[in-house]
Amino acid sequence: MTTFVRVTDDENEEAIEIPTEDDAFEGDGTLLLSTLVAQFPGACGLKYRSETGVLRGVRLANGNLHPPSGVWGTTTYIVNFPKGEL
Repeated sequence: MTTFVRVTDDENEEAIEIPTEDDAFEGDGTLLLSTLVAQFPGACGLKYRSETGVLRGVRLANGNLHPPSGVWGTTTYIVNFPKGEL
């Protein structure tokens, strides 16, 4: 069964669902950064609002975004883009 992650580049905009790497394909439930970039060119990661309202970053390792606490759940994630040069 395919799992999808809700993602948006603006909290006030509609999210899209992006597929994770499933167990059916020997995946581990992570989201490939390359899959995220295919929908949001230039993306470098994800963040989300915690239960306290503070933004938290999603762990990225070896090109894979790992679900917080092991599951993506119904949270809507926000795309991170590199900041411009200072």
